[in-house]
Amino acid sequence: MQQKVVLKLSLEDAKKRSKAMQCAVRMHSVLSVSQEGDKITVVGEGIDSVVSTMLLRKKMGHVNLELVTTVEEKKEEKKVKVEAEVKRNIQPVIMSSVSDWA
Repeated sequence: MQQKVVLKLSLEDAKKRSKAMQCAVRMHSVLSVSQEGDKITVVGEGIDSVVSTMLLRKKMGHVNLELVTTVEEKKEEKKVKVEAEVKRNIQPVIMSSVSDWA
């Protein structure tokens, strides 16, 4: 189950931004990290939001846990649709034979 965790922290300069991103990327089972303003969004498989918040607080200082949600996997639905389209396009082979006796 993939989770999306949004953390709010004060990112005043480039050094703090890079330090926060490095700490977020080093967490266990993280798939992607993005930053929008003062918020860092972490997406991963089975992320512990409390542990990630405590880790960032230890390195960065004040951190707020804004949002924790589950991410739906949409890739499986697309694969099923593609397979269904391929199955529809297959036509049966029709063999016609002409008799020599006519």
